[in-house]
Amino acid sequence: MGKKNRHSATKASALAESANEDNPLNRAIARLGATITAGDVLDAEIQTSALLSLLYMTDRSADETALLIAALVTVALEEMGGPEGSAYLRLLVSLGPRAVKREASEALADLTADGVYPPEWVTSIGRPTPGQAWRLYDVTGDREVVVVTYRYEGAEHALLVAIDLVELPLAGLIMIGDDAGGMIKTLGDQAEPWERYEQITVAEARRRIEPVLIRADEQEGFDPEDPSVLFLPLARSRVRRLPSDDAGQVYAAADRAAAVDEFLRSTDGADAGDPEAARFWAQALTGYSGRVPGEPPAQVGPQKLSAMLLVYVPSTFTLSAAVHDGVRSAVTAWVRWSAVYRGLDEAAIEHLMSRVPEILDDFQDAYDEPFNVAARGYLRDLVTSDINVAWLEDQRARREFAVPLPEDREPGVWEIDATEPDGRAAVTVAEFAQCAPEGAAGETFLAAAKRVVEELWHDDPVKTWREAKRLAATGLGRHDVIHVLAGDDRGSGV
Repeated sequence: MGKKNRHSATKASALAESANEDNPLNRAIARLGATITAGDVLDAEIQTSALLSLLYMTDRSADETALLIAALVTVALEEMGGPEGSAYLRLLVSLGPRAVKREASEALADLTADGVYPPEWVTSIGRPTPGQAWRLYDVTGDREVVVVTYRYEGAEHALLVAIDLVELPLAGLIMIGDDAGGMIKTLGDQAEPWERYEQITVAEARRRIEPVLIRADEQEGFDPEDPSVLFLPLARSRVRRLPSDDAGQVYAAADRAAAVDEFLRSTDGADAGDPEAARFWAQALTGYSGRVPGEPPAQVGPQKLSAMLLVYVPSTFTLSAAVHDGVRSAVTAWVRWSAVYRGLDEAAIEHLMSRVPEILDDFQDAYDEPFNVAARGYLRDLVTSDINVAWLEDQRARREFAVPLPEDREPGVWEIDATEPDGRAAVTVAEFAQCAPEGAAGETFLAAAKRVVEELWHDDPVKTWREAKRLAATGLGRHDVIHVLAGDDRGSGV
């Protein structure tokens, strides 16, 4: 049966209670076995991708994830066995993340040692020929949809990824279907007056899709009702089949500064009201593009403007009276200028400008929202209107790691101002007092915890934040990370 007894009978026994015909995993594997027997490569990949999506649907501990991976490998072998089981393992190796590839490869080696080999068609798994690519995009910059076709011998299929560009580029929809022609036609037929549909190179398609899929892979707790997660493993495999290029533009602070200066010299800039307010809003809104290296300065659509004015600005900037009072005239002028600066046509400009008054009407409520008041307080000593947004987000994460925002704190300390040293100390004691041992040792531990919080808050020394991120990446929660940094492992489970 092979030197590892078909990949650990111990793990298999741990899963035996779920190995029955009423178990959804077993039903899915039975269906996949029939597909593998029929030799349908694409359908087998799609079904395997759906099984692998279980890894992304809920938050699990490392041990629970290991058990699920064992289920995907071991129980499948018990249900299938023979050449079909070997083919299934090849599918897991092609589509699975690193931990799955490792276990599936080991199990495949065991089968091979037992003289069990997959059918010949498995050599084509994950190796379709790329075809052509199209892009439907909102000219104002809120979203885009990219479609890439692939071919297995005479059969063509397509990968579609809808990308939300409002904040960080995120996958709004991931889909793979065997009606490539219908998918392409439907997408073109659905274009709005402010959208454009064009053919692009497959290399450009990879450049637009790949970062989004990597980011999606890093997300946790996907909604089980979202069909996109079912296609995520297969979509990542498909993108790796595309050639890459380095043609993407990278914009620097100088590009954003030049755009601000051009606005201030323009007719719209002259109509923007108070010069101090006009410059602030131009820098803040243009600077928002700095969160994504490939986004041009002054890129804005209705949804992105909502994110800027109702999320980004209220949670980042403490406004002077002049800047606050000048928001309506300055923002309206900047948005109008940005539309002309980017060469938008009349339909796109109307689509964009029609939403500006409504968004501005909601700005004051967003600025006064308690969460935003607390969040911008954490950044008050760091932020300027021309701040590097990508850098600032790491500073925000660092300080919120040091001391959670009020809604994430222990009860009784929600009202404490954590921007002051005494406030941070009080919040820290409230969180860690019950963890401290009795007597002098408890005082020593609490002093160490307060020291760690101060080091994180001020990023001094910088190694504290680096180590905190390293520990968090291993699966430790924030509270346990501070335990470890304070020299106490009792809260970490290690």
